[in-house]
Amino acid sequence: MNVTRLSAVVVTWNSKNDIAVCIESLLAQTIRPAEITVVDNASTDGTADFVAANYPTVNLIRLDYNAGFAKANNIGIQASTGEWLLLLNPDASLDPDWAEQLLSFAERDAKIGMLGGVLWRSGGDVGERTVVDSVGIEIFKSRRVRDAGAGEGASVVPSQPVQVFGVCAAAVLLKREMLSDAAMDGQIFPERFFCYYEDADLAWRAFRRGWLAWTIPTAEGFHRRGGSPVGSRFSRYLTHRNRLWLILRNDSFGTLIRAIPELLAHELFMLARVIRYPYLLGAVWQAFAGIYSSLQERKLLPDKSSPAIPFKAGIGFRKAEKAKALSPPKKYFQ
Repeated sequence: MNVTRLSAVVVTWNSKNDIAVCIESLLAQTIRPAEITVVDNASTDGTADFVAANYPTVNLIRLDYNAGFAKANNIGIQASTGEWLLLLNPDASLDPDWAEQLLSFAERDAKIGMLGGVLWRSGGDVGERTVVDSVGIEIFKSRRVRDAGAGEGASVVPSQPVQVFGVCAAAVLLKREMLSDAAMDGQIFPERFFCYYEDADLAWRAFRRGWLAWTIPTAEGFHRRGGSPVGSRFSRYLTHRNRLWLILRNDSFGTLIRAIPELLAHELFMLARVIRYPYLLGAVWQAFAGIYSSLQERKLLPDKSSPAIPFKAGIGFRKAEKAKALSPPKKYFQ
């Protein structure tokens, strides 16, 4: 294979307990990144000092405030020089041949702009391959986005490389040419999202511009999810808000009309969620306040892709999620 220049970017926020395993897995790659950039979001646990003391060759960028996952990654990408960018969460690590496998597969098609492998959910023991964290990003007709296979067993892992809608930003390989082409108003990830759905937004824009995303199942990594967990108040708030912005920035009127039944069904569950968690009214307010900006941004990036977006059938909620969303809040009946 033609070895191209590879850069790695890691965004940290109070990640001292995880960052060594993350960086060591980058240094152990059979195709080693020519540069590793760590962007620290004003950690208060000594993360930045730990990186500086133990990894002097790492390009450390210390921010004096928490800029969020999206903006910090943009800063790291801008500071990097590689033809390919490996983005890795500080609570994630990779098998040594992860980058080599993905870069080799990328040679098959010049329009491949985004690649990932299988991410396993790791607890105390990194290396356990029992629960899937992500085998790509999937999107439903309801415009719900989730990590494919999340929380399921090894049986959901594809046996061959598979084309996907997008790749989870916890561990993703991105072609710089694609990033430049899909940037919106100069931003790779939408910075006002802060975090959550920023990788889905990039995936959607890349698809609209004709770029391809693939999951290579033999390339494996591990994700502890040491940041704000899925299902936390913080994650609920931002995913509730960012989903609307995601749709407005990327969708077309025609495809939305054709998905009215799924969209209405999804909004029923979202209404139940707001009733259960009243603080989400703030997310709804913020989402509507950003409608105009989102519509204006949509005009900045004309579509080039001829294939339709690969929406999956249904609304994207599992049975247990439906039951939880529709069950009444306990506090109202105590």
